[in-house]
Amino acid sequence: MACLSCDFGGSSVKYALVGRDAGLTEAGLVPAPLSGREAFVETVGGLYDRFRDRIEGIAISLPGMIDPESGTLIASGVYAPILAGQAIPSLLRDRCPTRIIVENDGKCGALAESWDGALKGAEVGAVLVLGTAIGGGVIVGGNVLHGYGFSSGEFSFAMTNGDAYTPLNAVWMNGGTLGLTYKVCKYKNLDLSVQDAAGALIKYDRLFRDAFPKPAGEPAPIRADGRAIFRGLDEGDPDAERAYREFLRSLVILIHNIQVTVAPETVVLGGGLSREKRLLPDLRGEQEAFWEACMVPPALRSRVVLSRYLRECNLIGAACHFYHP
Repeated sequence: MACLSCDFGGSSVKYALVGRDAGLTEAGLVPAPLSGREAFVETVGGLYDRFRDRIEGIAISLPGMIDPESGTLIASGVYAPILAGQAIPSLLRDRCPTRIIVENDGKCGALAESWDGALKGAEVGAVLVLGTAIGGGVIVGGNVLHGYGFSSGEFSFAMTNGDAYTPLNAVWMNGGTLGLTYKVCKYKNLDLSVQDAAGALIKYDRLFRDAFPKPAGEPAPIRADGRAIFRGLDEGDPDAERAYREFLRSLVILIHNIQVTVAPETVVLGGGLSREKRLLPDLRGEQEAFWEACMVPPALRSRVVLSRYLRECNLIGAACHFYHP
């Protein structure tokens, strides 16, 4: 028997059956149910119907500040408009009569690495899950740190630029695929309505359009997903390069601030962007430039590695929470 592990992201829901050996089978994707509570319940319910005779229960990884005891989404995250204040296991109980546990997505990533990954055996470690924004988690004494209000690891709210008090300087706009996509679209005058997560990008534009030069002409109906952006980097696209350099700078500053705050032995990168082969070498090059310019002593220089599980780390960590609550 296995558990059905579901990782709810901003554009899709990853799922898989995860065994006690952290092995994955039956992995797949379904669209993110952001339209309402009923859609959320039915998404989980549909997966439960498919696997109900083969599972012990359901493990859910969800963005936002989450009480892992009750599975309540306290605040924040892309699902907060439809689920804030809701105990997720109670919401799903009638539709899915099985054991259900819920944990924050970034903390799931940290649990995965501590369980059987790059942080196995580490006393102190940190994980950054590079997805729609940046999820994260901190391991102390072999346990994930929740902190006041269950907010430890909410790295998306860190500020990595200091020129003004604006969300444009926050990690959620500079360190994830959604912010990266938005910036490339603005720099290249691409149509936001044809992009993945178009609704969120259009919402961003209502907030931030005045911070960018007014475009000349109609926006081009060209998609700028993560693959297209990295393809543009390889082809020397200056707009992709500009957005990527801002991304790297934000990530380097975030990692440094984590390093001097909790002193992790290792900082682990997971999530979809971590699969890009050039990311880690580019990040290390940016770190070297930062350390040199800011006279960072060797004792404060972060050791950064890739996750053992990359984009599957949240699925594995949710299962870890299920098997080892």
